[in-house]
Amino acid sequence: MTLKTRRKLFWLSVVIFLIIAPPIVLYTTGWRLTSDLKIKRIGGLFIAVPESGSEVFLNGKFVKGTNFLRSGIFMQNLTPGPYSVMVSKEGFWPWTKKLPVVENAVAEAKALMTPQNINGEIMLKGKFESIYSSNQNSPILLEEKKGDSYALTFYIPDENEFLTPANSSSKKILSANPKLKTIYWRDGEADVFFENKTIALTFDPVKRSVSAKNSPLKLDETASVLPHQINMDYRQRANIWHDEKNVWVEWLSDALPHYLSSKKENIFQTKNSIRNAAFFPKKSDIAVVAVENGVFVLELDGRGTRNFQPIYKGKNPLFTVLNNKIYVLDQGVLAKMDL
Repeated sequence: MTLKTRRKLFWLSVVIFLIIAPPIVLYTTGWRLTSDLKIKRIGGLFIAVPESGSEVFLNGKFVKGTNFLRSGIFMQNLTPGPYSVMVSKEGFWPWTKKLPVVENAVAEAKALMTPQNINGEIMLKGKFESIYSSNQNSPILLEEKKGDSYALTFYIPDENEFLTPANSSSKKILSANPKLKTIYWRDGEADVFFENKTIALTFDPVKRSVSAKNSPLKLDETASVLPHQINMDYRQRANIWHDEKNVWVEWLSDALPHYLSSKKENIFQTKNSIRNAAFFPKKSDIAVVAVENGVFVLELDGRGTRNFQPIYKGKNPLFTVLNNKIYVLDQGVLAKMDL
C-alpha cells in the first residue's frame, strides 16, 4: 500500500469519526432526536401498580407485567412528549392516563385499580335515611324515620352494638327531631344542629350510652360549607369538602405531592347533586364520592383525565368512612364494603 493511499485512508477515517462521534456522544449522554426533529434529553416513566398480575401498556403496546416481586414498572429512554399509559387486570377496572415526559426527569404515577365486583357485608336494616361519622373512633350516627320526625341512632359497627340513651331525658331528646343540618364532632362529644335548636351529645364507650341535652349554641347560617361536609387526612394534613356540584381538595402541608398542581384544586364537577366526599381509607391520593346512583372512587391526579371508578351501584346511596372502613347506606340498608 502506497503512502498516498495510507494518507487517504487515514483522513477518511478521521472524517467518518467526526461524523459518527457526535451522535454517539449525544446518545450515550441521554440526548435523542424527537419526532419534530429537535434534539432533547430523554426522560422516563415510573408507574406504581398495586395489583400483582397486571399488564402495563405504553401507547397501546405491551411493556411489562407485574408480579409478587415487581409492583412498579420503570420505562426509560423516552423522548419528551405525552405518553398514553394503560394498566389492566382481569376483574379490575382498567386505568388509563396521559402523562407528560420531560427532559432529564422521571414522571411518576400510581394506577387506580378497583375490583369490578365488590362484596358488602350487611350490618343493619331499617328506615335509615342519613349517615354521619367523624372517622375518629366515633359511633356512626344514623337518622331513622319515625313518622313525621327522625330519631338519632348511634351504632358501633366493629362491635355490632348500639349506644343507648343514658336516661329518660336523653331518650326523649333523641327520639323526635326534624332532619339535622350539620354536626360538630369533638373527642367523645358532638353538637347536632337543627333548623331551630341544637343538641349536645356526650358518648360513654364503657357504658355504651349517649347523653343528650339541649344546647344554647346556634348554627352559623352564613357558613358556606357545613362542617360535616369537610373531611381531613390527618397524616398529610389535607382537607376535602364538597358543595352541591363540586368537590375540592386543599393541601395543607408545605410539600405538594406530584399528583396535585396547586395547593387547592377542584377535583370533580357534576350537574348532579353530590351527597358526600371523603378521602379513601389510608389514601390521600384517592377520593370517595357519592353522586347519582353510586359511590365512586376518584383519583386526585389531574394529569390527563381523572379516573372515576364505581365501588357501589344502587339507588341513592350515602357513605361514611370510619376507622379506615367504608360504610354505605342505601334504601335503609347499612353495609360495610369489602375493599
